[in-house]
Amino acid sequence: MEKIKVLISQLLSSLIDNIQRTGDPLGIKKVYWADWAEGLNLPRTGETVLLTGRMYQMLPYITKAVSLLSQTEKFLSKKILGDIVRRGSKLAGEKALTWGARKEEELLSKGVRSLRGIVKALSAIGLHPAYLYEDEPYSGVMLYDLGLDETLAEHIDKVYRLLKEHGVKEVICVDPHTTLMLKNVYPQYISGYDLRVRHYLEVLDEQVTEIEKNRKGKIEEKFVMHDSCVMARDLSIIEPQRRLLKAIGVQLLEPEHTKLDTLCCGGPIEYAFLDLASRVSRNRIEKLAEISTHIALTCPICLLNLARYEQELGIKVSDVGEILDMAF
Repeated sequence: MEKIKVLISQLLSSLIDNIQRTGDPLGIKKVYWADWAEGLNLPRTGETVLLTGRMYQMLPYITKAVSLLSQTEKFLSKKILGDIVRRGSKLAGEKALTWGARKEEELLSKGVRSLRGIVKALSAIGLHPAYLYEDEPYSGVMLYDLGLDETLAEHIDKVYRLLKEHGVKEVICVDPHTTLMLKNVYPQYISGYDLRVRHYLEVLDEQVTEIEKNRKGKIEEKFVMHDSCVMARDLSIIEPQRRLLKAIGVQLLEPEHTKLDTLCCGGPIEYAFLDLASRVSRNRIEKLAEISTHIALTCPICLLNLARYEQELGIKVSDVGEILDMAF
């Protein structure tokens, strides 16, 4: 337990240091979050922007970071482990994470397909939002989740000023965590907050008949739906994804625990409690796999935690964005 306390303390210190130094929770200075948009010709400026918050792009790096920590924790003392966590992102951390992430090709591909599918669906209803590429900020959701209010306030101010400097008036988010931050949390810290914030599912749901008319591919598989805790309970976005999947021809099944009664995917506690996170995620994925071998979800953290069982259980876990990519 003492080692866990030290680990958590150093993780918090490292997170704060990373964000203050680089604006990135993993402390990565290299622009790793913009490659997915190559060839899409998204405009760099506009009053409406697509904000990924780097969440889908971050998944391979999170996997590598958790792997490194779990390996070192087994044989290092709490003092040495804490020192590695505190100093790793400044020294060899970025190189180790970048090198390790290259091996997570399928997870990286899932993130890319998800984002590109979202853009294709928005284009199908005539929306072509701008994208900030290398200037795109991280929302600061980990600071919020961990209660690091002072650092969070500073980060939110920086992000808001950046968006306003780019002339942004409306933000379309692609994941529940970034949506929660921009829609519900930022207004608590910014006086006169005036950004319009919507999740892409809300945007597509307004023109779901156009989605149905313009889809290109046919989805044969039956999918069971996993609801993100944040999406369902914090944002109350439950039906849009179901109407959207139906519009592109998906036969959707429901598990026993669904919608507001959904079960957790096990994240985002992997850094400090990997064993607990694994037990929670396994319990959820096994229940879903009893309904169908094809699982649909709407959250990068859920994708990270549930997709790890694909090979073992002979299943396929797909973000709704990936399914849109197939449909368009």
